[in-house]
Amino acid sequence: MNAKQYLVYDGVLRPVDVPLFRSTNRGFRYGDAIFETMRYHKGRPLFWDTHYRRLIQGMAVMRFLIKGFPTAEELLHSISDLVVKNRLFYDVRIRLTVFRKGEGLYTPESLQASWLIETAPITETGYSLPEKGLLIDVYKGFPKLHSPLSPFKSAGSVPYVLAGIFCRENDLDDCLIVNGNDKIIESLSSSLFWIKAQTLYTPLVSTGCIDGVMRKQIMELAPSVGLKLVENQGASQRELMEADEIFLTNAIGGIRWVSGFRGRRYFSKYAGDLYRKLMDQIRTNYR
Repeated sequence: MNAKQYLVYDGVLRPVDVPLFRSTNRGFRYGDAIFETMRYHKGRPLFWDTHYRRLIQGMAVMRFLIKGFPTAEELLHSISDLVVKNRLFYDVRIRLTVFRKGEGLYTPESLQASWLIETAPITETGYSLPEKGLLIDVYKGFPKLHSPLSPFKSAGSVPYVLAGIFCRENDLDDCLIVNGNDKIIESLSSSLFWIKAQTLYTPLVSTGCIDGVMRKQIMELAPSVGLKLVENQGASQRELMEADEIFLTNAIGGIRWVSGFRGRRYFSKYAGDLYRKLMDQIRTNYR
């Protein structure tokens, strides 16, 4: 039998099988919530400062009261305690959700934030570069529009939910999402990169894509493998068909390369180079 598992709710350890919310919870009713997902590795979350900074920026956009919210060090302590309590020995997927306290209709009764930390095991230590590439396509059924909240991970995730259904129905590994200008800006769960003639392209955050934590790392590493970096208004299908290489990145999975898109096949030279640079960086900073 598996050991009893716990979560942290407003700083208090609670069993995962005990109900926490009423039906009037604002995250449930209105999507009045924001979250971060991160990979816990060798005693702390990877790129924690970047995750925490993005969370606070998103909370400010959503008009959460920042005063009284735990500091980065306080949350880090809670995360580490939870990992130990749940007896997780390899890497761990951490989800930190912030939702508004109180009730009310569209207008909240309070601006104060509650927070929830959950864990899930990852049965390996460190990132790996998959031997097999991804098969992907484009989902256009629900464009993701640019807004003040679009760079952040909010509970209002309908474009991603519907894209996930599209992936499953079409037997895809991942799928790409378009914005209101019909430009491809990201995937179901990752930032998008493509390479053409030793230039690395990725959409600007102003196109509507998530301001990805791993995206930032790859952009910083690009010059070290001989790539020029260009942020643009998103990709057309033709640009991706003509690309030399495509890969996707996120904080949980690292770098995943694309092997097939609409009949076109790709290989993974620079994705491998960037993966090795990323792992060198992690080994240096997370001993």
